[in-house]
Amino acid sequence: MTVTRLDLGLLHRLLGVPEHEGTYRLVRRAQQTSGTLAQLVVSLAVAEGAEAGSGSRDLLARAASRAARYAGLRTALAGCPGVRTVKGPSLATHYPPGVRRPVGDLDLVASDEEQLWRAVGTLCSLGGEPAELSLFTAGGRLHVMIAVLWPSPDALLEEEIRVELCTAAFCGDFAAVPVRPDLPVEQYLADLLSVAEERFQREFHAKDAVDLLMLLDSSAWAPAAVAQAAADYRLAPELLELVGLLSDAVAHPGAGRLRQALAAAAAEESARRAAASRPVPQPDRLVAARVEAGQPVWGMPLTRTARPGERCVLEHRPELSLARTPVGDFLLVADELVDPDAYAAALAAATDGEAGA
Repeated sequence: MTVTRLDLGLLHRLLGVPEHEGTYRLVRRAQQTSGTLAQLVVSLAVAEGAEAGSGSRDLLARAASRAARYAGLRTALAGCPGVRTVKGPSLATHYPPGVRRPVGDLDLVASDEEQLWRAVGTLCSLGGEPAELSLFTAGGRLHVMIAVLWPSPDALLEEEIRVELCTAAFCGDFAAVPVRPDLPVEQYLADLLSVAEERFQREFHAKDAVDLLMLLDSSAWAPAAVAQAAADYRLAPELLELVGLLSDAVAHPGAGRLRQALAAAAAEESARRAAASRPVPQPDRLVAARVEAGQPVWGMPLTRTARPGERCVLEHRPELSLARTPVGDFLLVADELVDPDAYAAALAAATDGEAGA
């Protein structure tokens, strides 16, 4: 196995900062790229012998504290066997000792809705607040995505503690790339493909390339097997793009072999997407119509009440739609603009529902 050293020189190339500009400029670029990427740069600089000042020490201490918080939450979820962690803590095990993989949120995939709500209930019992519900259908099944939040340890410098749970492993783009509900059995594939799936939400950047590098250097993998998994999960173009990002910064033989293995699958998937029939965009803001069409809708929290049950129940009324869940009620909306009168009516309906329960 060929091991490529993770060092500041590689991060300079990935972030486009000339080495002569120094580590300070590298940290600044990392901060501009992602809210947590500076954790990686600073920890690597310290590992290479840089002296950490009070700000750097505090950054790393807060990252360590955040990682420990998530580790505690994962331990609390040990009684939810249908819930798996992807990316974050799993990928961090591949990093060199002392080098911090950026710690942001915690991503969990539930095997079904029952397991998701069981996990959400556990997290809420530990002080978490359910928020940012999303619902969509695929294959005749309702899928749930929800974030559970805790207050930020330092609201001026950090985002809130955030656990995201979903019953679908890969959500796609709700157009040419379909929902794929299940994770690969092999954890390294689950992690790698989850990183590739991020491309549907944002551009790849240095953290993603380093994640790939760490997996290439620490996993017992075969390029053909990875390429087949990427093809099966409709992610060959994204993974090929990520391999290209890494290859632009370092000549890694494993990346070269993987790029070659992915080429045909990526071309085939790109052609499939181009030929796929796409629904004509509709200005329809009716929640029920969007759910029926397999498009996502979003939930605004109304009430916070635990109730018996293992499912989310949709309640469509002439002027509004509600999601009644085991942890509370949500107003379902089709876009970010919500009529205040509609919200007030939904709150009244949810309150009436609680009174009648």
